[in-house]
Amino acid sequence: MTARHRAVAGPSRRSRPARRSVLELRNGPAVTVLVLAGLGLAYVAVAPKHWLRGVLVMALAMALAAVLRMVLPARQAGLLVVRSRVLDVLWYAGISAAMLILGLWLRASGRT
Repeated sequence: MTARHRAVAGPSRRSRPARRSVLELRNGPAVTVLVLAGLGLAYVAVAPKHWLRGVLVMALAMALAAVLRMVLPARQAGLLVVRSRVLDVLWYAGISAAMLILGLWLRASGRT
């Protein structure tokens, strides 16, 4: 490379390796499949008339979605990314808490 080419190309910088997250999931859809598998398991639990188990498993799947959205970068979180990280985590955690509270409340009140 001549001096003229170096002047046009700019100073050479060595790129630093990218930092890896604690949970390196290179496949974004894998995260979504994991959460959907939890929801599918909840529907299977509801089938034999164990609705409370189904609701609890669904609430846990939504809590898992909140945790995964919180710890994974946007590129790795796949379809869990809808808005900002804070809003997504609050939304998933809120749905999880609401399902848990309503399920346990219905069970305690004997309305089923």
